[in-house]
Amino acid sequence: MRNIFCLLIFSVYGCIYGQQTLRLKIEDEQKQLLVGAVIHFAGKHYVSDSQGNVSVSNLKKQTYLLKVTYLGFEDYQTKIEIPQEQQLVIQLKESVNQLDETVIYQQSRMTSRNNVAYVLGKNDLQKKSGESLAELLASVRGVSMIQSGATIAKPVIHGLHSNRILILNNEVRQEGQQWGSDHAPEIDPAMANRIAVVKGADAVRYGSDALGGVVIISPDKLPYGDALHGEVSPSFASNGRKAATSVKLETAVPNLPQWAWRVQASAKRSGDVQTADYHLNNTAQQEKNFSVATGVEKEKWGVEAFYSRYYNETGVFYGSHIGNLDDLLARFEIGRPITTYPFSYQIEAPKQEVTHHLLKVKGFARLPFGGKLTAQYAFQNDIRKEFNVRRLERTRIPALNMELSTHLFDVSWENHYGRWKSQLGVNSSHQVNYNSPGTGVVPVIPNFASVGYGGFAVQKYDGGAWEIEGGLRYDYKSFNADGYDAFSQRYGGNHSFHNVTYSVGANYNPSRQWSFTSNVGVAWRSPHVSELYSNGLHHGAGTYDIGDANLQSERGAKWITSVRFEQEKFLINVDFFAQIIRNYIYDAPTGETKTLFSGVYPIFRYSQADAFFRGVDLEASYQFLPQWKYGLQGSVVYANELKTKRYFPFIPSERIQQELHWELPKIGMLHNVYLSARHKFVAKQLRFDPNQELVATTPNAYHLFDVGGGFRLPFGKTQSIAVHFSVENLFDRLYKEYTNRFRYYAHDLGRNVQLRLTYKF
Repeated sequence: MRNIFCLLIFSVYGCIYGQQTLRLKIEDEQKQLLVGAVIHFAGKHYVSDSQGNVSVSNLKKQTYLLKVTYLGFEDYQTKIEIPQEQQLVIQLKESVNQLDETVIYQQSRMTSRNNVAYVLGKNDLQKKSGESLAELLASVRGVSMIQSGATIAKPVIHGLHSNRILILNNEVRQEGQQWGSDHAPEIDPAMANRIAVVKGADAVRYGSDALGGVVIISPDKLPYGDALHGEVSPSFASNGRKAATSVKLETAVPNLPQWAWRVQASAKRSGDVQTADYHLNNTAQQEKNFSVATGVEKEKWGVEAFYSRYYNETGVFYGSHIGNLDDLLARFEIGRPITTYPFSYQIEAPKQEVTHHLLKVKGFARLPFGGKLTAQYAFQNDIRKEFNVRRLERTRIPALNMELSTHLFDVSWENHYGRWKSQLGVNSSHQVNYNSPGTGVVPVIPNFASVGYGGFAVQKYDGGAWEIEGGLRYDYKSFNADGYDAFSQRYGGNHSFHNVTYSVGANYNPSRQWSFTSNVGVAWRSPHVSELYSNGLHHGAGTYDIGDANLQSERGAKWITSVRFEQEKFLINVDFFAQIIRNYIYDAPTGETKTLFSGVYPIFRYSQADAFFRGVDLEASYQFLPQWKYGLQGSVVYANELKTKRYFPFIPSERIQQELHWELPKIGMLHNVYLSARHKFVAKQLRFDPNQELVATTPNAYHLFDVGGGFRLPFGKTQSIAVHFSVENLFDRLYKEYTNRFRYYAHDLGRNVQLRLTYKF
């Protein structure tokens, strides 16, 4: 009996001892954690959690086949010996076989599985190097552009733009003069490694103004432990005869692998762009940008510093500034310039000059009692000068000369325990806007000083195949405005606002094929000084703006749900959204004009009403042959007043894009060889109010065709050259886009042939 009992004990002990646990961490080549990766192992599938981790227990001693898949990355497959390998870090390589350049699904570590988020990866950015931020993001379904002519553009997410889109530039909230539709974001996309678009009203983490969504611009992680390497990326375009280049160099310090640095610079120059029939005179522009970063990272603590300088000079189309009322009405009638001039690189008044400085210092420490504490300070200085046609030498004096200085402080703590993750944070902002004297013109907005404080809490539970998250935030903001009008009368005053916001989101992956994401978020935005007190010429927009000092805060609730089904050859993704915004602020033409020395300008006045936004975004693709894939994406947005049902101006119309893509992994020495053809259809906007438009009709529907291709040529151990070419508006069609505020005066861009190179070493 005793022998049998001993044998039983040893058998049980052997079974327990023989059952092993395998722990995996899934990340990309920049060591950024990948959330939602699918792991196929031992006849089952698992999903990586919010930290990229997967744990598989009760394994026997034997050899297993492991496979990891993640959309936008190459599949990873290997054999695992148990118990020899019980902890493993797997790095996935970004795939270049993406038909839809818009998106690597939910890849950014700053986004959550519970948000509907889409990411432009490094390969996508290389294919579009030299383009503006708005042009890059316009390829994401549900995202379009609002333009002031051919060279000034801002992203639009589900019909919302400007102060309702929060932009995080290297984890810093972008603070410039983003209130103007003609004020493009002061950001150099060449410094980015990835750009994420969060479509929900995610105000809990990031603060006020995120009614439309959040754009997260992230550079590469500093190259701790790496040798010296870099890249050079020149690009060329026929329309405007544009040339641009970007250079990056980075390394860890020799013998000090925990200390690294990076320098990056870019430059761009283009001349007058053209439509299919004529040049758009005075639309030349130039950029000169620079950034530097350094940091030390150890196991328990780390610190990083970052500085960037952005400079842009852009001409404003001559045709948007009209000499008298009769000419203005005639221009509206014919919709194009009467007189044009030959091509030129010259930039003359009216024009804009913008310089933006950003300094960031960030540190973290892992606390003895658990969790990670992060503190960050950022300073931004934004100098905007706008020049107009004036008498004699006064044209050389800026008619608008504003300097905006912003201090941002952020402290957060987060901790992981089991399947739970907690995050707490506080932040503050201090901002001063100063109008430099000596312009000879009454500033369009007054001087002001602003302070803001906020705090938030986020709790997340990761159930493996499903995840749920909830967050709560409180914000307080006040500002004091002080200015003088054209009659030397003082105006302004103190304003204060506060609000509570929250969000609840969930993600469910019942299988590898299906994914469901839903999020409800409440966000708010205080009226900007420009909306309260504008009373002057908005030079870049070519309008005379009038504010309303009685405007109230906007408060919106947005629900967005995404359903995704993916098989080996077929994918479909549908996003549904609905949003109600109380006290929605917008500007619309009054039907009146203002006569100044430089010309006659339509008057736009700010007002507000309760608004209802809703719509659908669609993406689908089918790989009908090994090298051939068909893709389709489209979006629809409806936006009107809740009470009167009247439609709001400048809401994008329906658009559909389809693409045929061919690719081979290798042809001779060339890798990732591809060709593509794309068709884009934009419908005529029928949902508009003629009483809120300068003209009673909207532009006709249009079709555009693009073609492109490229390849990568590796050589040596680490060097390669990537080549991408494209022809946009292949058939040189003459068309107008409804959301271009200069559509009253001119058409949009004609054919554009582009060539982009990237040399890595």
